[in-house]
Amino acid sequence: MIDQRFGTSSVLLYDPQSTLRHNTRVALLDLGFGEVEAVQNWSEFLQMAEKNSYDLIVGDLVTREGSLEQIIKRVRHNDLGSNPFVNIIVTLWHTTPESVNEGIQAGADDILSRPMSANQLSDRVHGLITARKPFIVTEDYIGPDRRQIVRGLSQPGLMVVPNSLKAKVENRPEFDATPENIELALSAVKDRQVSILTEQFLRLSTKVMGLGTELQDIDARHEMIGHMIEMNNNLQKIVFGTEYAHIEALISAFDDVLSRIKASVKPLSEQDQELMFQIPFAIHTACKEVRHSASLAFDIEQVSQQLRGTGTS
Repeated sequence: MIDQRFGTSSVLLYDPQSTLRHNTRVALLDLGFGEVEAVQNWSEFLQMAEKNSYDLIVGDLVTREGSLEQIIKRVRHNDLGSNPFVNIIVTLWHTTPESVNEGIQAGADDILSRPMSANQLSDRVHGLITARKPFIVTEDYIGPDRRQIVRGLSQPGLMVVPNSLKAKVENRPEFDATPENIELALSAVKDRQVSILTEQFLRLSTKVMGLGTELQDIDARHEMIGHMIEMNNNLQKIVFGTEYAHIEALISAFDDVLSRIKASVKPLSEQDQELMFQIPFAIHTACKEVRHSASLAFDIEQVSQQLRGTGTS
């Protein structure tokens, strides 16, 4: 039975198999969706995901043309499309632990095994409206939190994100994926990423300086320094054009130190040891001061309240 509340909601459906694509599109239309863009071509799917805004994306995780894993990651990291918090359901023909984990690690909201019924699809869609999992941010992941939540215990770092599907179906405009709500949520995401990376720098710098000169220690140092260089590059991308932009000079100086150490097999000089301590500490302190002085401390509860419409404007 068609639910009229879905009438203004839109879906982008990707499935290269024509019969299955047709059946899924019919199931979504029967549910009540007013617009279901169904595509079979991979490049067309990417173009539509980039240029248009949808309330839900549904697609096979693995096809001959490509895998949705990297596409979902790009969406979640705001590298593709205009809404990194769009609802995403992926389908799988082979539900091996590796395939399921691939979908989870990408940041999909839900995973459905094929073949699937219209009722199963309907249940999952309604779940995104009434019980969507809050998001969590880690060093390399942005997406629904899939940890086991123990009732009665607080879960720090959880984030209620914009949900345009919920906003339209339940007439809850405070949840809508407006540019303002997306920017608010992205600001919280960036604050969390900065906090995680700068804390990781402090921890890894201490470990690097504690290594000796044995061959296995040099190998371990090389691996950790390589990871820190990658982290430093990520931090530079995150802070560019934000309130943290003034630390770019520190990030650049840290890159010079890390690159020099990575290219050497000699013990760390006293100067490099000092820089490996001072620069991460300076970056961490500067970022922390920015969050406090601008009242931008990572307050997930405040973000959640604003998205619920209970926070202050």
